Amino acid sequence: MLSYQHAYHAGNHADILKHCILTFVLNHLNSKDKPYTFYDTHSGSGIYDLLDNRSCKTGEAQKGILQLFHSNEQNMPELLTQYLKLTSVYLEQNLYPGSPEIERALMRSKDTLILSELHPQEIENLRENMKKHASQKADEPSIQIHNRNGWEMLKALTPPKTVRGAVLIDPSYEEEKDYKDAAETIISVNKKWSSGIILLWYPLLAYRENMIEGMLQKIMDGVRQNNRNIEISRHELKVFDKNEHVEKKLEEVLEDSSKKNPPRLYGSGILAINSPWKLKEEADSVISFYENEILPKKPL
Repeated sequence: MLSYQHAYHAGNHADILKHCILTFVLNHLNSKDKPYTFYDTHSGSGIYDLLDNRSCKTGEAQKGILQLFHSNEQNMPELLTQYLKLTSVYLEQNLYPGSPEIERALMRSKDTLILSELHPQEIENLRENMKKHASQKADEPSIQIHNRNGWEMLKALTPPKTVRGAVLIDPSYEEEKDYKDAAETIISVNKKWSSGIILLWYPLLAYRENMIEGMLQKIMDGVRQNNRNIEISRHELKVFDKNEHVEKKLEEVLEDSSKKNPPRLYGSGILAINSPWKLKEEADSVISFYENEILPKKPL
């Protein structure tokens, strides 16, 4: 299924969590002079226009990154400050950088960025955006763009020759098969690329809670069979109370004569395999700040 387009959701709360953690991992890799390879399995367009009618229709950026950008909150965690500094250059042009653009912007000329996207329009946008913004800095990384299934790409191209590196896995989860593919791919890739940092984004959906937990447990059990001492961290940002925000399957919504809104996230998470030192503390500080200072306060 190729109906998903991230333009509807760019800059929402899930992107804030995902891209803060992505920024931390890239800065961690940059802290050493040695080159690295970064994979992005579900790349999307790379850059999004926040004035596009798809973004305006959902209003998710307005409630997410734009609210954060204009909040003027003091004492933001350092990681959140770094993320906002990076994105502000784009926000001032009514744009939002997706993960490939954040990767391109932070990586160095000695590093390799490998992107994969299957959607026919998204990959054309990705190619154009990477080409258009490539001249903005002197030390541009080597970029490879594949019109290819992300799961297949990652299994085929790992381990990288450079050994050091990471991957961001960010499927749409439109199909239930994505949960199975995520678990099987991560366990397989970790087995042959034991040092690679693996970041898996996942949605928090009440009606798929058992499926999500099953996927995460399968991954954690699988990689611990490869290395019982492997560092794993899990980070979740919740913007709704799960008990007050029960989603339905899309098919059920379409059959509902009251025409309620389609299912939406009550939050999202990142599972980090080979989690870098201090990622948990830094990510937790962002989550705590966002939940306590940015989200609307509930009436007493």
